[in-house]
Amino acid sequence: MTRRAFGKPITTRHFWRLLVLAWLASAVLGCNGATSVGKSRGVGAAKAASEQTVSSGELAQKGGGCELNQRISEPAVDTAEWAIWRAYQLALGPDDAAAFQAFAALFPSDRNQRELREMFWPQLRANVHKYLVEAGKPDYTICRSVPVENGRKFFIVTADAKQMPPPITIGDIEGKPKILLLTPF
Repeated sequence: MTRRAFGKPITTRHFWRLLVLAWLASAVLGCNGATSVGKSRGVGAAKAASEQTVSSGELAQKGGGCELNQRISEPAVDTAEWAIWRAYQLALGPDDAAAFQAFAALFPSDRNQRELREMFWPQLRANVHKYLVEAGKPDYTICRSVPVENGRKFFIVTADAKQMPPPITIGDIEGKPKILLLTPF
C-alpha cells in the first residue's frame, strides 16, 4: 500500500515510522500544556514574591501605584483640577451647542474644533461614568500626578478594572488652565 505525501509516494512502512516518530516527539516534548518548570513544582523565592505582589487587576487599576488617591469635589475655579472637574460636569449635562462650546473652551483656542466635536466630546460623554466617584456628580479621584514639560499630567482612577488610569495633561495657557491631552475612554 502506498500513500501520497507532498506529491511523493510513501509506503505503509514509512507511514508507520512517521507516525511513531510523531508520537515519540509529542511524548518527549510533553504536549501537556505545562511550563518547563512544571505545574506542581514550587519555585521557592520567586513564588513567595509573586504572592506578595498585587493582582493583575489591581496593577491595571492602580497603574503601578496610586500614591495620591485624592478625591476632587468642587475645586477652586481656574485650577488644573477644576478644568478636569468642569469637563466631567459638562459631559454629564445636556448634549447641546452651549455645553459643547463650554467644553471646547477648556482646550487651547487653536485646538481643532471638529476633532473635539466628533471624537472627544462624544467619547467623554459615553465614558464619564467610569471616572466619577458618585453617579451624577463630576467628582473624581486623582490616582497620581506628575509634572510634564508643558504642565501637569493627572492620572484619574477608573471604575474599569481592566483599564489603566487615563492621563489628562493640563497646561497654563494665557493664564488659564487648559486641557492639552485628554484620554476620554
